[in-house]
Amino acid sequence: MKDLMKNWSQYLLSESSLSRIYQHITEHDTALLTAFRDDASDLSSCLETAVDAELSNKERNRNLKATLLSLGYGVTAVDGSFIENYGNLDKQVEVKEDSFFVVNLGDSPNFTEAITSLGTKYCQDSVLIIPQGGTGAYLYGTNNSDFPGIDGTIEVGDFFGGSEAEFMTRVRGRPIVFKEGKGEYKLDVYENHSRNSRMAIKAIAKKVLGGD
Repeated sequence: MKDLMKNWSQYLLSESSLSRIYQHITEHDTALLTAFRDDASDLSSCLETAVDAELSNKERNRNLKATLLSLGYGVTAVDGSFIENYGNLDKQVEVKEDSFFVVNLGDSPNFTEAITSLGTKYCQDSVLIIPQGGTGAYLYGTNNSDFPGIDGTIEVGDFFGGSEAEFMTRVRGRPIVFKEGKGEYKLDVYENHSRNSRMAIKAIAKKVLGGD
């Protein structure tokens, strides 16, 4: 079990394309989030529920992905870029990180609550929530940073693939942008894993969700 948890990063590999992402956005609620931070040890803007501050960004993302899988969501890795601590000239920094595109395959009514809770646990400035259909996507604030602020929301528009923007996520080099106006990839799910891998997933998720 220890070895499985230590080498969990091997399960983070997957390929993506816009067409399948668009299909999932059309059929389900989806989200974008990460556990990456420029300085994970800086807890000044974090809530008390923050976890894994002592781990590297890759280890934090490993644990985040395991938790997402354990909750029954589909997950694929994408390349993201955003400004952490946006608006604070002394602390803002561009962060390029491995992000997760998450699909609410079972259409759980608690999807948004679960995603925002994980954003809080990993002290993210915000998570991107994409309602089914891709219309009205918004950033939801999940720590005490100035932008957008805890429980604050910022609308970012509708899904539009293949163009450039300041805040973007890339899939095979093509940006996924949300803006006013109007995409094969491998989606990882819990059921795809072996029995031992599932045990590792559940063990990691229990630690994240239960704080053990």
